[in-house]
Amino acid sequence: MLLDFVLIASSLILIAAGSNRFVDSSINISRALNIPRFVIGGTLVSLTTNTPEIVVSVTASMLGDSGIALGNAVGSSISNVGLIVGTVALITPISADLKDFSRRIAWMFAGGILVVLFSLNGTLSRPLGTVLLFLAITYLYLDYCAIRRAQLSRDVTTLQNESHEYLMKSILSFLVGAILIIVGSRFLVRSGQNLAIAFGIPSAIIGFSVVAVGTSLPELVTGVTAAFKKVPDLALGTIIGSNVLNLFLIVGLSATIQPIFVENFTLWYAFPWMGVFFIGPVLLILRNGSLGRVAGLLLLGLYLLHLTGLVVLPGAGLI
Repeated sequence: MLLDFVLIASSLILIAAGSNRFVDSSINISRALNIPRFVIGGTLVSLTTNTPEIVVSVTASMLGDSGIALGNAVGSSISNVGLIVGTVALITPISADLKDFSRRIAWMFAGGILVVLFSLNGTLSRPLGTVLLFLAITYLYLDYCAIRRAQLSRDVTTLQNESHEYLMKSILSFLVGAILIIVGSRFLVRSGQNLAIAFGIPSAIIGFSVVAVGTSLPELVTGVTAAFKKVPDLALGTIIGSNVLNLFLIVGLSATIQPIFVENFTLWYAFPWMGVFFIGPVLLILRNGSLGRVAGLLLLGLYLLHLTGLVVLPGAGLI
């Protein structure tokens, strides 16, 4: 158990170092290629920071642990908004281009609705998982096409002002940061699982709490780093893109490998909380154009309430 605590501390150091490289290199790449930071966050950064979630959920699915496979993806989506967006908004106001924001939010809502509908009978089957996986590929392809169109229509002098060597260094730094985050997250999740199991916590609760928070740490550290560097749009893009991939790519891939058996707790507790965290911030941004510190405090408070339920309900024998 002591070794697990040491590994958790070491993992946090790796993730922090990787995220700092991540943000700096992402800013440089977006500037060099003339791509908005929100778009970079919603595609390149979110795809890489989601690697821990992919590894954990796929591994859990192959081992037949539906609680962790689905709980990790849905719990991570909840953590992304409640914990990460809340923390970033507390540090600095978050705003985004409403056109691109609305398009990505539509994908996120679609993912949430489909996962809930596909799970209502208690099983998310392979065919339905394949549908989600196909939509994930569609999302990534459409994003790629949009980026290519933006690049073709940009001022051709943009890349002339950025040396090829500078761009290659930024990409290399991005890859190094990604490796540090992935390795750190893997150690963190494994150690967290060991500690949770040692305390006798059910599989679904582990997925929604320890594993979900653990696999969301890359997004958390990346988001906080982006906030302190005054680029919160990068953080918001990363979170939305991460949630889209959680629901389509990770749930879809896990269900395609092996059908996911959905516990009642997931249906009546986790899914409603996911709806709260998806709808609330979106309404605030669409209404006010940004999320401020008050909204950040509200999201963090709701997230704490969500975690409290995960602790209290099992103890009261309600799960």
